[in-house]
Amino acid sequence: MLKERIRQFKPPVMLCLAFLLAALFLLIGSKSSPLYPMNDWVDVNVFMTLGRGILHGKVPYRDLFEQKGPFLFFWHALSALFIRRGYGGVWLSEILTVGLFLYYCARITGLYVKNRLAPILIMMILGVGVTVSPAFSMGGGLEELFLFAFPLSLFYLLRGMREKRPLSFRESFVIGLMAGIGFWTKYTFCGFFAALALAVVIWYASSRLIGSLYKTAGQMILGLLAVTLPILLYFALNGALDDLFHVYFWQNIHDYARTEKSALEYIKSGLQLTYKRNLWNYNWLLWPGAAFLLFGLYRHWRETLAVLLSFAGLAVTTYMSSPGYIYYGLSFAPYALCGLVGIAWLAEKILTARLSRGTSAPPVRIPKSARILLGFGLPILAGVGMAVIGVFSSNTYLMKFKKEDMPQYQFAEIIQEKEDATLLNYWFLDGGFYYASGVEPVNKYFCYFNLNPPELKTDQEDLIRSGGVDFVVTRRNPLPNRLLNDSSYELVAQSNFFFSTRYYDYYLYRLKESP
Repeated sequence: MLKERIRQFKPPVMLCLAFLLAALFLLIGSKSSPLYPMNDWVDVNVFMTLGRGILHGKVPYRDLFEQKGPFLFFWHALSALFIRRGYGGVWLSEILTVGLFLYYCARITGLYVKNRLAPILIMMILGVGVTVSPAFSMGGGLEELFLFAFPLSLFYLLRGMREKRPLSFRESFVIGLMAGIGFWTKYTFCGFFAALALAVVIWYASSRLIGSLYKTAGQMILGLLAVTLPILLYFALNGALDDLFHVYFWQNIHDYARTEKSALEYIKSGLQLTYKRNLWNYNWLLWPGAAFLLFGLYRHWRETLAVLLSFAGLAVTTYMSSPGYIYYGLSFAPYALCGLVGIAWLAEKILTARLSRGTSAPPVRIPKSARILLGFGLPILAGVGMAVIGVFSSNTYLMKFKKEDMPQYQFAEIIQEKEDATLLNYWFLDGGFYYASGVEPVNKYFCYFNLNPPELKTDQEDLIRSGGVDFVVTRRNPLPNRLLNDSSYELVAQSNFFFSTRYYDYYLYRLKESP
């Protein structure tokens, strides 16, 4: 029966459809889309600045400070290599990763639901729900770019369990590869993979597959090393291993962690906030998902345990020291699939029972006429999904503006008047001014961050006092008088624009020319 289900499922067609849906939904919902003048989300612009810096020979942590993992910066460097200007590289990355997320959610659905229309409908529901969720933020975030790795890894594990065989080399290697990418992107993802490894041990031990455990573990480690060794080699060749470990590990662990509450209290409050913030997008599926898992517990307890353990592991490492930012909740979007699969499975059971009355062999698929009708309706459903995103996404307000309406481009016109101009983004997160003006940072602490070492402010203010850059841009507040009195900068432009939840004032200062 399982093989019949897998034959009914057509992976190449489903993969193309997943990428198409991702492109359509992200065209409306992501600020990286070509329909937007720019993506003004600070996180995306920081990542892009690091990526472009790598292409110019700068080394993360040593030459340009940031606390996220190096794989993220290499990914953005690769995007910038193919698309030098604009956010097209980020948008294509989103299509790739969100498309893979939808595809592997569909593959998991195919393990439990026989009808092949169910995975398509689930991809549409998840695609819309994720894109309009508060956790999605503005598009191109770290959690979004890694979102596909969770259902991909779970699919391999669940498929192996249902087929009652150990993981193949490819499956084990890819899971290890995903673990390596997660570790070197944001090591709070590691709880998911640690829990998955525990699930594999329990599965092999309880299924008399223990003899294959060492082989599977070695293959996973090989995948992990395939990511780790090139990263370590890069930093070693650039003499920056100390910088890597000091920032990415020591500073993150030492400075980011909060101690006002216990780890359990942080995890509880973090999950509560995630549930409330994304309730109307995908978190309402917690309850049908829990019911589906509990219903299958007596027959497929290993699969249920793998899902629950991975959820718990991800929750622990995500929230154990802080409730986190709103976009942390996007990592938990794949678990909405449990609810959707449960609903689809129950609907199929009810429909099959009704269609099979008076027959000895119940049908396993919806009648052909209904499938054809639904097939014609899929483009309409995709259009409805795009309309829903257009109405409910918090990003679409930016579509009505042109580049020249935005402070980034207004200031860029002034900055570009000077040949080989230099710029400092003073005391706020990278607002896209480096990108819009085509200027690369000249100092290590090129903007404000969520995690700021004590020397950051001193470095920025010393640069201003010495007249070390041609232009300085600030947000919310003008340059403080103590800096203006000691420097030779003059205010040359001012703008007001909406970002995230409020309007901000932006100020551009220029170094006065010597008399």
